[in-house]
Amino acid sequence: MGETARGAPQYRLNRAVGVLAIVASAVAGEYGAGINFVSVQSLSVYPGVQDLVPLAMLVTGLLVLPKVFLYQRYSQVMPRAGSAYVWIGRSLDGSLAFALGLIWWLGLCGSIGFLSFAFGTFLGQACIGAGLPVGAWLLTPTGHVLAGLAAIWAILWLHSTGVHRYGAFVVTLFVVILLTAGVIVAYGIATPPAQFVLAASARAGAALAPPATASPPSWAAFGSVCALFIFAYGGISAAPALGGETRDAETNMPRGLVIGWAVAVVLFSAVAYALFHAAPWWAVLGLIHAHKEGFATAPGLMGLIAPPVVSTLLNFAVAVIVGKTIAPAMLINSRLLFAFAQDRILPERFASTSAARVPMAGLLLTACVGSVFLIQSAYIGWALGVVVRALSILLVWLGVALGVLALSFGAGAASREPWARQLRASPFTVPAALVSVVITLYLISTVIVVPHTKLWFQPIFQSLIAVIVAGAILLAARGRAHARGERLREAMRAVPLE
Repeated sequence: MGETARGAPQYRLNRAVGVLAIVASAVAGEYGAGINFVSVQSLSVYPGVQDLVPLAMLVTGLLVLPKVFLYQRYSQVMPRAGSAYVWIGRSLDGSLAFALGLIWWLGLCGSIGFLSFAFGTFLGQACIGAGLPVGAWLLTPTGHVLAGLAAIWAILWLHSTGVHRYGAFVVTLFVVILLTAGVIVAYGIATPPAQFVLAASARAGAALAPPATASPPSWAAFGSVCALFIFAYGGISAAPALGGETRDAETNMPRGLVIGWAVAVVLFSAVAYALFHAAPWWAVLGLIHAHKEGFATAPGLMGLIAPPVVSTLLNFAVAVIVGKTIAPAMLINSRLLFAFAQDRILPERFASTSAARVPMAGLLLTACVGSVFLIQSAYIGWALGVVVRALSILLVWLGVALGVLALSFGAGAASREPWARQLRASPFTVPAALVSVVITLYLISTVIVVPHTKLWFQPIFQSLIAVIVAGAILLAARGRAHARGERLREAMRAVPLE
């Protein structure tokens, strides 16, 4: 926040977006690699889920509802750029909020790395389908890295031009998403499984047959897949991250948040059902085991049954859709760093904005760390970035729910604030928080350890590293505050302007 010549507060961020941009940002943050890549490839990590993948996608969306309700309530009383970080800090404890916020930021950087990796996958497949020689090179680790870096830094440039350009970008891509999902659903539902298996066996050169002995799906695998799909639905946090840049945010933000969630659940469930209606789970798993992973994606499966022209256009559309998901992730992360700096935890330059009124320091740091995760995805594996992201989302959801309970049953000063009384006004607030705690604790237990993964690549290990780093940053921030004659705790308790 700056000040005018008369001493009145002046916003650093630009309040320029409305409901449509909020909805589009939420859907843009969700509909991408989660449905086009992770939904199909989840069988490679948890094959025991079998044909329950579409149900897992729907159930995960419904499990998100209590969180959406709590986010809506907080957005009505405190729409801010730091969203959940600000809410947890004012409801529970600032230091805890920062630790969770840093894990969240790290998880989003991992997400950016994975998304930029998946962008190279889809772009390479699209080029191969169009007969372009560069397609095979894009599918190499080096090709993935260079294509992903191009996507990350192009999105950085887009953000640097202002939040109004970001809003126009996600609204345009929202239309592309609706058209692409419509094509996938139409072809998926219209294709009998036998026709898909015949086409896949011929075109992929893999012998696809159902298992010789039938066994029931594993409900433990089902729970793990639901936790994995949190990666897809976690993008809805891109909506409240616009809290400091939304016109009439107390009204528009809650409305856009709920609409964005509803659209995502419908699109995800319909596309997942259509994919696995045409492609039996054992056929998808057969493609993965035959090292035909290029076909084990939404456009890859559709490419086996759709006409070549439709398949090529679909591949290019999905490549753009996956690449664009970097934009809302980068928005969330840069605004998180902006909020950290407003609380005097990070240096002032992270709270400074450019001539276009965007926090460039946060954007640059996010792009750099996301690029590191891209290299990890290309040379080590994609699943880690997805799981770290899912765990970070769940931890933040847990913090938000516990914050609501603390305000409802605690006796601290925060519970007496006007915004806290307004938050508690709904009779559904406490039940939603209690349900949210139960759901997140269960999902955390299913994703906290990744099978067949070394300790230093485990999400819990990386999260602990983030907590240690958070502690060191807080100590440094307290030292700077003491030198200025300030108390960091007071800065972290006050509600920020934006």
